Amino acid sequence: MSFDQGKLLPRNVTAHRRLSSPVTGKHRVAGNPASSRLESGVGNCYPGLECDVRNLERRFVPFMEMDVVAVVREIRLVSVDLGAALQAARAGEITPEDFEVYQTLSGDLGDGAAAAVSRLEGMFGVLGELAFDLSQLNDKSYGANRRPPDSWTAVRMLTEGAPLKVSFTRGDGTTVTLNTKRERYLDDEGALSSIFLPGEMSQSLCSPWTHDFRDCGCHYWASNHPDIVQPVYPAGGPGTQDQKWTVSVPWQRADRVIRDEPPPSAGPFRPSEEEQLDHHEINHRWEELHFVINTRETTSPFRPGVVHGTPLLDRATLLRHLQYAAGVELAVAHEYLAAAFSFKPDGDPSLAGDDALADSIRAARAEIMRIAIGEMRHTRAVNDVIRAISPPGTFKPALQVASALPRPGGGHRPVVPRVASRAAIDGFIDIESPSAGVDGLYIDILATLENPPSDMPEGIAEEWSEAVSSIIAEGEDHFQTFLDIREWLGAYEEAKYLRDPAATRPDSTQPDHVALQTAYAGVLDDLHTGYLKGRFQGAKEINEARRDMVGAGLSSLASAVAAVGFIVVFDVVADPRFAPISPP
Repeated sequence: MSFDQGKLLPRNVTAHRRLSSPVTGKHRVAGNPASSRLESGVGNCYPGLECDVRNLERRFVPFMEMDVVAVVREIRLVSVDLGAALQAARAGEITPEDFEVYQTLSGDLGDGAAAAVSRLEGMFGVLGELAFDLSQLNDKSYGANRRPPDSWTAVRMLTEGAPLKVSFTRGDGTTVTLNTKRERYLDDEGALSSIFLPGEMSQSLCSPWTHDFRDCGCHYWASNHPDIVQPVYPAGGPGTQDQKWTVSVPWQRADRVIRDEPPPSAGPFRPSEEEQLDHHEINHRWEELHFVINTRETTSPFRPGVVHGTPLLDRATLLRHLQYAAGVELAVAHEYLAAAFSFKPDGDPSLAGDDALADSIRAARAEIMRIAIGEMRHTRAVNDVIRAISPPGTFKPALQVASALPRPGGGHRPVVPRVASRAAIDGFIDIESPSAGVDGLYIDILATLENPPSDMPEGIAEEWSEAVSSIIAEGEDHFQTFLDIREWLGAYEEAKYLRDPAATRPDSTQPDHVALQTAYAGVLDDLHTGYLKGRFQGAKEINEARRDMVGAGLSSLASAVAAVGFIVVFDVVADPRFAPISPP
């Protein structure tokens, strides 16, 4: 994959084209990253950074748009979609009397007269059925017969689809009442309803929002709202593995010149006033801020890398590939754990006086452990997919370690636990490379879920394709992390950072190794029991397995094996449930 390509995997149903048919509307839109989901937003929601959730309440009455002003306990009518109301009346969805209310209020707005909600009657969630004038709200809500504290909360609490009576006070002081139902925010597929127009959810946010990023804290914003980024490549661009271009730089830096060398790295604190655009410049030079795709600034049209998988023949074939995929996740976790425990421990006497080396070892060990844990999460996710698509009563947990791993470009290689040598790190980069190795293993699986065979139950494949997309997306993070680790360790001889570059596997009778294998078999047994029971019923056993993986469990036992000079390996468990699995 060249430097100007990216693989963006949208995971949200709101990426579906508005008003498209169910058949043609379900496709992935290039440029919609997983972080575009509303639930992926940074915590603030009032008004928020991705969207202003208060805008949902602006359309709580069908065919109407309101301004809900909680501070003065008002709900002002902004617009009436009279055409849509007319269609509903002709279809018998609203009564002639209610359509007359829409006509009256639409005419008032057309004449420049104001109209506002004065009374609400309906089901207010946990507060039950209530009827009250907005003037009765006083910012307090407690005790018997309590009301919502303000107008925004009142609208927010209304039960979707429940009967609702809304009284409006017109400009001349008269009142009209509409009998309707509380509008839905989402359609049947979980996407925002078509009543919301493009930009409506963000129209009330800061303008420009970049002022917030300039002044709030330092380098903590989510990736879909960058304040630090990887810089734009110079003309021609380097290869994807040129690590100096992975430096993080301030996105709103004042110096916008693209040079042959990357800009200075962002420090641990917010850039100085001189280093970043000021507020006036943000307003007037906003077009100089580059688009950011896959954390990288870009100034040229984005051309997504397209990877086409081949749908598998039937459900049975898909299940075999998924079972092997779970085995691959376990196998690479074995290799990564062997590498992680081969590093010199913190406090090793040979590291005294070399803080840079000690920090590099600590960071490399921690990142490889993080990736190994990620592979275990992937094993859980694959098992969830297998359970979902297996015929009723046939699910068996997939906890068989793969006997061979996929090679980039085709073929397979044996599973080889080894120390974190340069050759081993290069092998990890290969196995995690985008659209190859472990990542490539899932391409055909994803293609099958997106184009399910005829013997797949309707609806299941589409739901679980999101889980597989997540695994693929996280694989790119693993790939980049191993590139970083190679750079961190590249300046040192292997003997400087490894306990023993020539470490070997322990004898099958070595006491620490035997203790590790016993604990490992127990973890697999707990996982098998937990997975077999199901996501919720098996929580006890799964949590026990997690506890046994850390603390006094596998982690400390593996450290003991490494401390006496051996590679941490996990033997084949003498149990048919965990027998090695071959590539399909």
